[in-house]
Amino acid sequence: MKKPKDAEVIQEQEVTPKEPADRLLEWLSTNQRNVIVTLSAIVIVAVGVWFLFEYGSRKELAAQRELDQARFATQSGNLPLAATDLSRLIGNYAGTTAASEAAILLAQVRLLQEEPSLAVEELRAALPEIDPQFEAGAYHLLGTALENLGNMREAAEAYENAARTSWYGLVSAQYLNDAARAYWLAGDTTAAVRTYRRVSDEYADAPSATEAEVRLGELLAAEGE
Repeated sequence: MKKPKDAEVIQEQEVTPKEPADRLLEWLSTNQRNVIVTLSAIVIVAVGVWFLFEYGSRKELAAQRELDQARFATQSGNLPLAATDLSRLIGNYAGTTAASEAAILLAQVRLLQEEPSLAVEELRAALPEIDPQFEAGAYHLLGTALENLGNMREAAEAYENAARTSWYGLVSAQYLNDAARAYWLAGDTTAAVRTYRRVSDEYADAPSATEAEVRLGELLAAEGE
């Protein structure tokens, strides 16, 4: 029996797939509330990210300006003013690159002022948050300050941390030589020999390797080996 013409039209309309644009419009119409909520959330997150980036940029610029002022005070020989400015910068702009640089410069100022105890205290406070690119320098200054205080073993450990965190092999080799010297002065010849040999073995092409071999020879001769 032949289907009515109207039924054929209805059946054809039922099996004709909808265009992607039509399906999208239909979905948006059905889920309008969810779409609005989702878009609103995306906008809020985007604004938040922009605000944090903008705030971070402004904070870094302000910290950099204060760092420049502190550098000028240091170069002018006004160390007390430089120390005050740097301490304030570190407190007000913690987490910035400028604050990490300020921690390094402040330690240098403390050493120039013959205040190694303050240098040790401030460096230890700064190290947990310091920018990785300044970490090795901070540890080396810590070792220098500890050595000035006569704490040779702690100085040696700080120098070894400086070598561990340094980004450059040649610098690591020199830091290890400093560690070996500090161990020697601390009376730990075993650690000194081990560290000098490490420089000779791991950094054979570095200028510091020659120094390590000379010091190792002197150390072994002094020990009668």
